[in-house]
Amino acid sequence: MAQSMRSDTPPSIAAAIDIGSNSIKMTIGRADGNGGVEQLDWASEVVRLGQGLDQTGLLDEERIENAIETLGRFAAQARQRGATQVVAVATEATRAAANGASFLDRVRVETGIDVRVIDGQAEAALTFRGLTTEVDLTGLIVVSDIGGGSTELIVARDATVQAARSLPLGSGRLTDRFIASDPPRLEELADCETAAAVAVQAVQALDLPPGSETRLIVVGGTGEFMVRLIPDEAHIDLAAVRLVLAKLATLSAAEVADEISIPEARARVLPAGVAIVAAIAARVDPARIEISRSGIRVGLLLEALSGGVIPAGDSETRAGSGGKQARTDSSVASSPRDASARSFRETMSALIAERWQTVLAAIPIALAGTDIEGVHDVRVASRRLRAAMDVAAPAFPGKWYKALHGTAKEITGALGEVRDRDVLLEALYADRRAAPLAEHPGIGRLIDRVERERVAARSEMESYLRQLLAGSLRDEVERRFAAVEAPPNGTGISTGSAL
Repeated sequence: MAQSMRSDTPPSIAAAIDIGSNSIKMTIGRADGNGGVEQLDWASEVVRLGQGLDQTGLLDEERIENAIETLGRFAAQARQRGATQVVAVATEATRAAANGASFLDRVRVETGIDVRVIDGQAEAALTFRGLTTEVDLTGLIVVSDIGGGSTELIVARDATVQAARSLPLGSGRLTDRFIASDPPRLEELADCETAAAVAVQAVQALDLPPGSETRLIVVGGTGEFMVRLIPDEAHIDLAAVRLVLAKLATLSAAEVADEISIPEARARVLPAGVAIVAAIAARVDPARIEISRSGIRVGLLLEALSGGVIPAGDSETRAGSGGKQARTDSSVASSPRDASARSFRETMSALIAERWQTVLAAIPIALAGTDIEGVHDVRVASRRLRAAMDVAAPAFPGKWYKALHGTAKEITGALGEVRDRDVLLEALYADRRAAPLAEHPGIGRLIDRVERERVAARSEMESYLRQLLAGSLRDEVERRFAAVEAPPNGTGISTGSAL
């Protein structure tokens, strides 16, 4: 049995674990001598501990087993890195589940980790303390920490907290409730954003003075992963967030996972998390949006390395209490805030323009023929373009759109014959290398035949692509998908044909 790693004196190296509704995360660090933390190592595992909690009121037994196995590995990793203390907190999923206490009893017995269940106020306090060492907190700021089961909102001015609220609103929770498709349908994303907007609208602390130059700081995985889908990380606004939502409506979870290097299970709940960001940004109307990885685990490390506990009122919450908290704001307003920066048409126009640019930039590489992946890259880019244009078609009823939509499909088809033979030739060459010498002549004849077919197919492809580049396509794309003025009272993601 593992021994609990607790000490009466501050450790030189400590590990902090956050048991969330989506993921279990650990950061190992030591004091840096300047009031901050030097992070030595970290680990993350997507367990989805809170999946199905709203329907059953219980943590799923299989997910409990996965969580305990993960925590055991994390404890061993912490010891190997020299940590003499492991501090851990559990948040929304564990505190709301009827079997949360029994889960934590097993964690203590089987891993030696004594987990503290905290409420939303303590979660917000730890998050904010973690930010103080990493982020400029001058001026008026709103901090949003979006988890799988809850979202913590903090309003602060010049590094002093003015209000903190915890909402039963998370990426996993909204995914379970609204998203059944992969990729998510626009209606599903709209439902997520509407539900988030209703909850956020009720937070009176977000009634900020107009023209206050508020900064919105998005903390945690949702922000970190969202920004990987934004071309210009230095300029993030509501329009950029809505563009990410539009992209996510055209990519499967597997494609998102591959594109931004995250587990597929985490990619599955990302769209709902981004919808929450959009709802908060629409409510706050920030001058700019910033992303920070710092948060609760850095706060926990500061707490452990200083030998103290962050006071947050009555912050301890019994696991299995149904999520009752001393100070949370989960009331529902009658309607969401009816304002946003971009209409669906504008958002999709920007996305389609971006994907056309990707296709047009990849075509010369395919034509050069020096990179075997050049053709593949154009096909992938054109498929993603087609997916975006499929989704946006109701908003662009003109004949010009149908023509450009058809061209996008033609590009995919024009490269298909070449790509298929590239893949076949790669397999044939591999077969010949592995085959007995007696079989080489037969495989060689097949290779010669496919090579001739590829030459013919490539000739047709090159002719088509060169005509495409020499024509008016680029000018037509730039003219048709330039930014358009938002109609009055735009409401973000919409699927109505009135667009």
